[in-house]
Amino acid sequence: MAQVPTIVTWNEARQYLENLRGTIRADVGPLLDTNGAAPFAICREALSYIDHLGHLYSGRAQVKERSQDYLEQVMSRVDPYYRTRAREIFQMYRCGPVHEFEPKVLENKKGQLLKWLCYKGDRTANIDTIGPVKHLQPVKDKEGKGFWLPVSTGCLIEDLLRSIDQFEKATPEDERVTAWNRAARELACPEPFDFVVT
Repeated sequence: MAQVPTIVTWNEARQYLENLRGTIRADVGPLLDTNGAAPFAICREALSYIDHLGHLYSGRAQVKERSQDYLEQVMSRVDPYYRTRAREIFQMYRCGPVHEFEPKVLENKKGQLLKWLCYKGDRTANIDTIGPVKHLQPVKDKEGKGFWLPVSTGCLIEDLLRSIDQFEKATPEDERVTAWNRAARELACPEPFDFVVT
């Protein structure tokens, strides 16, 4: 994957986005065929791509804002539930090296819990221990303590790929170019860190 280029016209961004599609298919696509569909790996990768695309889409440096912008304004064009669940998706899956391995369990003011539930299957599926589920539409848990947020790994990757087409027409071209270039300049700046080489 090459460095994000600064661009003059939107057409100059297309090759980078096409390469990004290729890396999603090559890096994440094969995980769908593994036994159990590698749910944590797929979700971590997909959310990293969403963060990166959100940076290019919005030009915003703040991870929360740019990720939610992309979910709410671009991925919701593929499935409207990304807009509905954007805040929860970000809050639950900002785990990586900053937090823990698994997605966060959220607790609201009523004491209800919302837990991430990855499954391998269609947008609508039947899970033995839960029952019927729909991608990104919360269902009550059996203990009555809260809800599950079902996330189909296949839909997540398919929607991520389809969102790139939506990104390319989401805002007027001049706004896209401006936001893209803000992100490209930020990504090109070296990160200050006092490392030691011997």
